[in-house]
Amino acid sequence: MKIRKFEKEDILQVLELCREVRNHHREFLGGYFAEQDDEMEKVGFMQSLESNKIIALVAEEENEIQGYLLAERKFSPYLEKSNVVNVSNFGVKAGMRGNGIGRKLMDFLYDFCKNENIDEIRLGVFNKNTGACRFYEKYGFEPFEQRMNIICLLYTSDAADEGL
Repeated sequence: MKIRKFEKEDILQVLELCREVRNHHREFLGGYFAEQDDEMEKVGFMQSLESNKIIALVAEEENEIQGYLLAERKFSPYLEKSNVVNVSNFGVKAGMRGNGIGRKLMDFLYDFCKNENIDEIRLGVFNKNTGACRFYEKYGFEPFEQRMNIICLLYTSDAADEGL
């Protein structure tokens, strides 16, 4: 298994894998995400070829992409340690999960961040995605911030009154 930077020639395989990961998320979140828009999905990967702020990695074995990771370098003047990388898209082929591909992608990113004096790696994960949560926690990530949402059509003031 080779971890390397994304190349333009990878885009068709990466888009197919992104679609698989998107559909996985759509299934366990009950259709929360829209169907994949290939052009929109392609933007971050293609920008990585021209920008030193975007990190796009692929895990390749025998010319087949088995996993990918997309992240962005950000500077946050509000933080004491202000050099942050935010992982925005990460996935491994369904049949290949549990074989260390995700760990190799994260190791590559971690080493890159250490070499670039990045202070923090951030990512978001849905609570219902327990497999991903376990993976990130095993890797050393810790829950730090909780984001909450409400589906407006399901809200009733009675439910809110019970919590007050």
